[in-house]
Amino acid sequence: MKISKLFATVSIAALSLSMLAGVSANASSKKDMHDMSSMKMDKKSSMSMNHSSMKMNKKSSMMMMDGLEMNMHSKLPKGLKKATNAKFKVGSKVTLKAKHMEGMYNAKATVAGVYKTDLYEIDFMPTNGGKMVKNHKWVVASELKAKGALKAGKSVTVLADHMYNMKGAKGKIVKVHKGPAYVVNFTDTKTHMVMKNHKWLTQSELKAR
Repeated sequence: MKISKLFATVSIAALSLSMLAGVSANASSKKDMHDMSSMKMDKKSSMSMNHSSMKMNKKSSMMMMDGLEMNMHSKLPKGLKKATNAKFKVGSKVTLKAKHMEGMYNAKATVAGVYKTDLYEIDFMPTNGGKMVKNHKWVVASELKAKGALKAGKSVTVLADHMYNMKGAKGKIVKVHKGPAYVVNFTDTKTHMVMKNHKWLTQSELKAR
């Protein structure tokens, strides 16, 4: 009888230990599953955030005008005669009244250059075979190649590189506007990016501030 009771006691103790081990293993398994789930969520969240950041960075690093990507490395023109009697001098603080592109109207700007030259509104076909760009404002005489005088209706080759796929494009003059022609630095009202040496604006598209 004593041996039988001892055996029963040992069996119960073993069973208890087995149950405790099972509970512990189950808890550990649940914890591991929770940790794995958290890792998956974190990875998914991180991927989503990174993807969103990529979209934002791509958007913020690219400016569009007339459906074409703008050249963000524009420089002041060389060889153009500077306008000495223009209403706004280099360094003048102005507000833009032009709507050539989104984020331009009412933008705060500084005049970076002012030149004695007429401006031309043109239609042109981008060199990448994209859609015809209509009524692009503006280019100046030195940025157009044509036979004879530059006037409305004249066929031209565009030499300007304000935007990619613009240089070398075939087009025609839609309108001629008397100078002076302005180059400005301005802060885009939508993206808050600073646009350096943006070409071109007319005097009537600037307002003193």
